[in-house]
Amino acid sequence: MRLERDNIPLNRDFPFQISKVILNPENSHPDTRHWHSYFEITCVQKGRGKYFVNGQEYTMDKGDIIIFNNVEPHGWTLLDGDMELLVMIFSPEFVAEKLSFFDSGYLKPFVERGSNFKNRIGSEEPLSHEIRKGIREIYREWRDKKDGYDLMIKANILRILTMLIRACQDESKSEEMLKEKKNAMKRLERALEYIDRHFCDKISLEEAAGAAFMSPSYFSTYFRRVTDISFSEYVTRLRIAHARELLKTTDRSVTDVAMECGFNNTSNFYRLYKRHTGHSPREDQ
Repeated sequence: MRLERDNIPLNRDFPFQISKVILNPENSHPDTRHWHSYFEITCVQKGRGKYFVNGQEYTMDKGDIIIFNNVEPHGWTLLDGDMELLVMIFSPEFVAEKLSFFDSGYLKPFVERGSNFKNRIGSEEPLSHEIRKGIREIYREWRDKKDGYDLMIKANILRILTMLIRACQDESKSEEMLKEKKNAMKRLERALEYIDRHFCDKISLEEAAGAAFMSPSYFSTYFRRVTDISFSEYVTRLRIAHARELLKTTDRSVTDVAMECGFNNTSNFYRLYKRHTGHSPREDQ
């Protein structure tokens, strides 16, 4: 499993975007989780799949809604063929100017996470019907771009957020929790960059934790919570993926590739390679 950050550029004056997305085996990466600096509300139009976020697994069907804030790594796995999604993303500034205390209240569904909060809102819930209706109206405005479309889009988003506030309100949470998680994700991002540069070397948990300015024990716990796997397993998967690419694109021996990718024991390399790919390294040569 790989963790990546999405960097979709949003217009500075109107930091919003909505699009139809078709997920298929070619563009779906079940071994990847991603996160981004904007908020997301997605509606399933067709198909079925599983969404993974915050250590939770949600089975998503037509009509289901799923929402994410800007510090939640998440990813898809397809179940029955292609999926069609309506994906709406926007920055915090789109809803709330930094100096507006009133507008910042609209962001509570993304900031406050009480015991009644769920990332998934099932199609059977009355709230889901209202949100779907709002998203489809927003998509029409975005597509047609008639006069005043930007005002209509923002009005519909504020209506959706107000409904979410009523469903997910928890006064015991605060924006400080989101800031803390965001800072931790930034530090983890530095560690991931370090791992990407050094995963073929003899890399240690202590070194990766140092890149994130975390203690090894806290880093180990936080890393597993975010990625759903351990640090050592993450490194192993990166090494196996790189080894597989080298075996397919070069004429180097299995032993050379194993050593290049950080495996000092060939028999261990064979064992791990088969466990992760389902076949031996020689079959990929």
